[in-house]
Amino acid sequence: MDPRYAWVLNLDAELELGRGAGYSPSAGVARAMAAFAGRLCGSLVREGDVVVDASSREGSAAGLVGRAFCPTPRAIATLVRAGADPEPHPPAHVLRRVASRALSASLGATMPKSAFVTSLDEANAMLRTDPAPGNGWRIKRAFGMAGRGHRVVGATPREVDVAFLASWIEDGGVQIEPNVRIASEYALHGRLARDGSVRLGALTRQRADSSGAWVSSERVEDGDVTAALEEQARLAARALADAGYFGPFGVDAFTYEGDGGHVCLRARSEINARYSMGFGVGFGDSR
Repeated sequence: MDPRYAWVLNLDAELELGRGAGYSPSAGVARAMAAFAGRLCGSLVREGDVVVDASSREGSAAGLVGRAFCPTPRAIATLVRAGADPEPHPPAHVLRRVASRALSASLGATMPKSAFVTSLDEANAMLRTDPAPGNGWRIKRAFGMAGRGHRVVGATPREVDVAFLASWIEDGGVQIEPNVRIASEYALHGRLARDGSVRLGALTRQRADSSGAWVSSERVEDGDVTAALEEQARLAARALADAGYFGPFGVDAFTYEGDGGHVCLRARSEINARYSMGFGVGFGDSR
């Protein structure tokens, strides 16, 4: 019989890791987390599990193994306060390192004219080039999730765009890439053991809303996409292991309209060093 878990569904983990000690979710972030967390019940959070948060009674999860969407300091403190015994997890400095988009960029660009930059001069030089086949540029801050921390700018950035860019670079750098028309989005999830071994789940296709936030996931069969994502997932796993990480992870990908209308596959758009919304779908009954 599967063990019962006490869960912390801290879907704002990247925000905490990016901002560091003293972080507390805003009212808007808290509302968004509550709305999305409910969708994890039945897939990631199973019958018999309990979900705890900062408002939970002390000791309310006594005797249960503690598990977090991402084991950030706030999440671990919440589990301990609830009386749960947190399962082994990487230290916070490792989580911060692997949560940055810089990690994926360090493995090589998977879309033409995309790069992670850490200086305003580099960013401005990129933005002065032609983003074809994109419609302008998409800028992503180093730490962000579910479409948050994105900004689309034209070929000639406005003053307000430059101000955002400068601020985000100070916070750890930005990913800059063409703002392309996405056709389909995919994800492949995995578990990375402490010894570096990897277990991968099934390929999933995910739907997102206009802001990039997750809506749903389903298992799909596509040999070419699966092969490409498995290669990128194993590449990501090696980088995560080298950084000292172990635990759940995922690789996001998408197809997009390229030059001449041809459909291109970007086989690694994000690395998520944590659980993700579609993880339970990709792994099915296995936890």
